[in-house]
Amino acid sequence: MPSEPLDATWCADQLHTQIVARRLLYYPRISSTNDEALRLADGGEPEGVVVVADTQTAGRGRQGRRWQDEPGQCLLFSLLLRPAAEPRLLPILSLGAAAAVAEVLSSRYGIAIVTKWPNDLVIGGRKVGGLLLERRGEAVVVGLGLNVNGRPDSLQAHIDRPLTTLEAEYGAPLPREEVLVGIIEKMDDIYRQFQAGDNVGLIHRYRKFESLLGQAVCVTVDTRQICGRAEAISDLGALVVATAQGQREITAGEVELLVESE
Repeated sequence: MPSEPLDATWCADQLHTQIVARRLLYYPRISSTNDEALRLADGGEPEGVVVVADTQTAGRGRQGRRWQDEPGQCLLFSLLLRPAAEPRLLPILSLGAAAAVAEVLSSRYGIAIVTKWPNDLVIGGRKVGGLLLERRGEAVVVGLGLNVNGRPDSLQAHIDRPLTTLEAEYGAPLPREEVLVGIIEKMDDIYRQFQAGDNVGLIHRYRKFESLLGQAVCVTVDTRQICGRAEAISDLGALVVATAQGQREITAGEVELLVESE
């Protein structure tokens, strides 16, 4: 059963941020929070607005994949930002946003969440959320989809990879408003660090949660596959893979974990 609608007024009253969530726009139902944030960007909206919804009819992830949600059970929101950094540094912002989510869920709720480069949030090998960064001119939109409450099997029928929810891992439902406020405040901290140019510090925060390091992987980049062992996340946010031909730094791609024979 769907939960109660998100109490956006309570969230706005509780938030203590400097940039992110200067405006909080709530929609019970929307096609895509990222699309709405991009539309606002096209209209000249200043940075800091957060678009949040209880359900999306056309939510999407990387490479146009559909994001499936259970109405009233997930966190679905997008941040509109206008960073001063050059475009090649934007992957650092995306990884920093993932670190923000992981820091809140691990420190406040004791959830053993990890990241999977470049944009997945994972618990026990099962995806619980993901991020999508999109650029339009000088504007950047960072979207988050997070499975908070409900049973994983209600979503699993629509997705071909293992999924979970925070409720399933924590053992009880979590108040979405409390989780939202915590993540937005942490993302405000991350964004101010990014604007200050502390990219090395942001990557350090992200590396603490990255699950691929030391693993055998194959990364699909366009139509090519690069296979080897994931060794590091570079200071620019690339995945460093040791291959038979030497080290490769990969800035974007789809990662598959390889099962190594004993």
